[in-house]
Amino acid sequence: MKELLLLILGCLVFFNTSAQDWSGIAVPANAGSGNTWQLQDNVSDDFNYTFNPVNAKTNFGDGKWYNFYHNAWDGPGTTYWKYQNVSVKNGSLFINASRWDQNNQANPWNGNAPKMGLPNNGVNSGCVTSNARVQYPVYVESAISVANISLASCFWLLSPDDTQEIDIIENYGGVNGFKHLTHISHHSFIRSPFHDYQPRDWNSWWPDSRVNTSYGWGDWAWNNGDRRYLRLGVYWKTPNHFEYYIDGELVRVMYHNAIATLMNGTWEYTYYNSQHPANTVDSWGNNVGGMPVNASNGYSEVTLYATSTSFNMNTLQSASDNSNGINVIDPGAYQNGNGFTKEMDIIINVESQSWLVSRGETPSNADLLADSKNTMEVDWVRVYKPVPSGGTVGVTDIMVTPSALALETGAQGNLTGQVVPANATDQTMLFASNNEDVATVNQSGVVTAVGEGTAVITATSTDGGFTATSTVTVSNSSTPPVQGEAFTVEAESFTNTGGTFNDGQVPFGMNIMTGGVNYVNAGDWAEYSINATGTYTLEYLISTPMTSGTQVSLLVDGVTVNTTNVPNNGSWSNFTSLSATGTVTFSGNHNLRILASGSNDWQWNLDKLVFTPEEEVTIPPTSSNFSIEAEDFTNTGGTFNDAFVPYGVSIMTGVGINYVNGGDWTEYSVNVPNAGDYNIEYMISTPMTTGTGIQLSVDGTVVATDAVPANGGWNNFEALTASSSVYLSSGLHSFRITASGSNDWQWNLDKVNFSTGSGAREIIASNDETFQKVNAYPNPSTGVVNIDGLEIGKYTILVYNLNGEEVQNTTIDFNYKHQLNLSTLPKGIYFINIIGDDKSDKIKVVLTN
Repeated sequence: MKELLLLILGCLVFFNTSAQDWSGIAVPANAGSGNTWQLQDNVSDDFNYTFNPVNAKTNFGDGKWYNFYHNAWDGPGTTYWKYQNVSVKNGSLFINASRWDQNNQANPWNGNAPKMGLPNNGVNSGCVTSNARVQYPVYVESAISVANISLASCFWLLSPDDTQEIDIIENYGGVNGFKHLTHISHHSFIRSPFHDYQPRDWNSWWPDSRVNTSYGWGDWAWNNGDRRYLRLGVYWKTPNHFEYYIDGELVRVMYHNAIATLMNGTWEYTYYNSQHPANTVDSWGNNVGGMPVNASNGYSEVTLYATSTSFNMNTLQSASDNSNGINVIDPGAYQNGNGFTKEMDIIINVESQSWLVSRGETPSNADLLADSKNTMEVDWVRVYKPVPSGGTVGVTDIMVTPSALALETGAQGNLTGQVVPANATDQTMLFASNNEDVATVNQSGVVTAVGEGTAVITATSTDGGFTATSTVTVSNSSTPPVQGEAFTVEAESFTNTGGTFNDGQVPFGMNIMTGGVNYVNAGDWAEYSINATGTYTLEYLISTPMTSGTQVSLLVDGVTVNTTNVPNNGSWSNFTSLSATGTVTFSGNHNLRILASGSNDWQWNLDKLVFTPEEEVTIPPTSSNFSIEAEDFTNTGGTFNDAFVPYGVSIMTGVGINYVNGGDWTEYSVNVPNAGDYNIEYMISTPMTTGTGIQLSVDGTVVATDAVPANGGWNNFEALTASSSVYLSSGLHSFRITASGSNDWQWNLDKVNFSTGSGAREIIASNDETFQKVNAYPNPSTGVVNIDGLEIGKYTILVYNLNGEEVQNTTIDFNYKHQLNLSTLPKGIYFINIIGDDKSDKIKVVLTN
């Protein structure tokens, strides 16, 4: 987007807002032509009230804040956030620090081994989180008097999933070597496998003439007891545009592919020189794929494009346009090329960060006892959004996606409504169906298919009565393409498109041209409805002259299934074949989304998508039963460091997961074969007698929470039937399993079985009625087959091909589960004969490798 930001700079004035409200202090950022700033009262506070320290998690400030972090984590390094280290008095928020004592802890109690193995270096401190969240475009500012101690005083924004973070201030008031600098930064995370990008250019450490290496920000703020306050703000203008202000002065701008920083009176415009390839691991074992390359001094290598005496937006845009195409907000596209878009909590805290402790920078007992050292004070926090000068932002339109939805009787789908503009004051709407005999809809946009026919779902905005519709077609039976038949999706046949970048041609989204789509920017997407069954390879007919930062991703029903780099072929219209990574499996009606997931502002043109069946297409099973192997998770995390797996679960190869602590979770991408109501059964084991629980969520919604009874062992897996069943539509879903109990140690898990009937654990009729049904899975398999359901003992395993030839012979000592490796065999159908002392069984498996 081309825009000119005019800044009129007058005399430079530093505000020492000592214990006063923000009245009379103008918002320094430009709200834009025809706009004014509107205060967001639900996240703004002058702290002109009293909140005494309490030893429990508590809301305060008319419910605007609570006295802890936004999840159960209690701090980095040797930090232990405690409820009682937060108070409000004398017109300010107080966050103080004290020495941690493992044997005499305030709440929340932390009974673990001392962090970083340092029992004498622990620091209790306070943390405050907002109950409401902020989202761009928004200006967030605070007046802070930092702590004069070897700790970090922090004021920041963080998304609920901990993947997007904007650090408005990290100030090291009493830290040697850093107390004269203010760290201006942000983070883009992938949580598993862990990636953490933050700008590491030299200019991210901002100097100020008011302080020096001997007289730091802590001394300046304390001011011999007459505290002074530093104003720090960020204008999160767009997903790829941040502006940072100190005492009302613009000091740093992050914009697409370039950075502008005011350094010692001169504006410097820079961009990154190069970045690490995807999947790069540095010598310390850190994942640095996609991150800028650092010089030997640890700071990112940049090119100085230009300088100026005053900030010039045109120069910054030119630097971005002439850069190496490396995005400065999210160079590795960890946010799928969308920039920063998520709602964020406001967080204020003091912390003892691990890198400080490792440098020996940790506060003494004397400093922690001194009132002149141990406290950060916050005079006020204010938040504004730009709105039309008339005041309330009115709704001008409404959109519903997808615009068409095909469902089978009994299935459910989701519609999303969005008012225009996105910052409209009233975001509410009503959904209604014109034919509830065909489809009903609730006020969350969930559509339920009732009977065959067509229904129109209408969303009506509360403000203005604007309407948008989606046509729902319900059939009694699907008619997918013939098994194994190739099909093509023309790029220009999308049902919906959108994006976040205004290129001046198509405001937000892709443009239809003859034979495809063009004007595709980073973050643009297009959606398509298909009806197909089988496993397919994907080929894009695509073209781009851009030399770096171009990617295309495919999402099926909201789940990313592949991401492919798009190589430069020298032209916008020289469409060439590009094979996507991996395969994609369909089973009926699906919503496809094509996303321009690269970091470059300009991406590619697309002609079509060609789906070709694999040589051996496996017909989806008619049975609705399926299982999730616990160890097949795509992501894991948690809040408890058990010293074995820092945060998350561990894999027991061929069995399941262990080292599961309270709050640990695993996520799975699951292709549900058929729509229906499913019973849930966990194969689970624990010796813990109290405080153990398991919770299942599907697509972000909790569907079942159950206590896990003790059975005397960690690996004595037994069936636990969930107290609730769940309705699942066919297709891809995101499943999350959470250890929901209060005990630090929870359970081990083998798998989760889903069944639509009572036969999920059917007993085979035989002379020995205790002989369980033998299972082999996955089936079809790419080579490794798990076998369970046998009694403990020795077995001979014979494998035969369709010609009756023995192709493998092995003996196993079966305990609970066995992995049979058939990867050396060619694809085809095989029979496995399992022979025990007095029992035998046969299983048919299909190899697709």
